Amino acid sequence: MGINSISIGDFNFDGNPDFSLFEQSYAGPNTTSLYFLYDPKTHKYFNSGWEGVSLDFDFVAKKVFERNSCCAGRTQTTATYKVVQNKLILIEEHCYTWDEKTEELVERKMDECK
Repeated sequence: MGINSISIGDFNFDGNPDFSLFEQSYAGPNTTSLYFLYDPKTHKYFNSGWEGVSLDFDFVAKKVFERNSCCAGRTQTTATYKVVQNKLILIEEHCYTWDEKTEELVERKMDECK
């Protein structure tokens, strides 16, 4: 990602600026980043340890969305998280697989996407 490898935002929605570093690009649109959160008590940043693919932050709703695409888009998973005490807490997740008959992504049970 070159010059765009660092992003600044309030990733844990606590009112303090945090930053992320681009980590890796995978097949298709999938990417990962490392998220460093600011601790106002120590005035230092710490690695959140968050894991997720292509995380997107909704700063208004204070939610984190994950979208993972596999196998040329034939399988996709989505997840929604909230941040509690600097941890990502899963709210919901969905699995979609390509249906040859209907020629569209169809929701399945999560274990069908793993």
